[in-house]
Amino acid sequence: MKVLRSVRRKKVKQLAIIVDGPNILRKELGIDLEEIRRMAEEEGRARIAIVVLDRKAPEKLVEAVVNAGFKAIISTGKVEVDFTIAAMDAIHSDKVDSLVLVARSAAYLPVVHRAKEEGKEVIVIGAEPGFSTALKKSADLYISLPSSAPEQPSDSKGYEEY
Repeated sequence: MKVLRSVRRKKVKQLAIIVDGPNILRKELGIDLEEIRRMAEEEGRARIAIVVLDRKAPEKLVEAVVNAGFKAIISTGKVEVDFTIAAMDAIHSDKVDSLVLVARSAAYLPVVHRAKEEGKEVIVIGAEPGFSTALKKSADLYISLPSSAPEQPSDSKGYEEY
């Protein structure tokens, strides 16, 4: 039997997708987790898929997150802290090549910088209004999601409309 040694498979990037639930899964933005996963997987294969939610997240939202194939992490404190911990775990995983941060806030700039220092590619997915210019520019690639946001941001906070 002859073995083909010259055939090489193209290495598929292994992704960690981490979503800031309260800032992305807002009713007024109209963003779908299935769309986020589809866009991210154009860049590679999702090995880790996490949505960080706060303790006010409705059960229906948690169920939707799980049904979309994401692990739901319910933060009992600040969402930003649990998001950062999940991101740091992914950064230090040998099984992850690229970090996909689904967020809009510049508060995650240190995570982006740390990931790049550790040799990870960083992809940021976000939506207007409020998609940080600094976050976009610090990423290796950024993707703006289409949103159904009104011209003027509403006064609602988080996802209490779900």
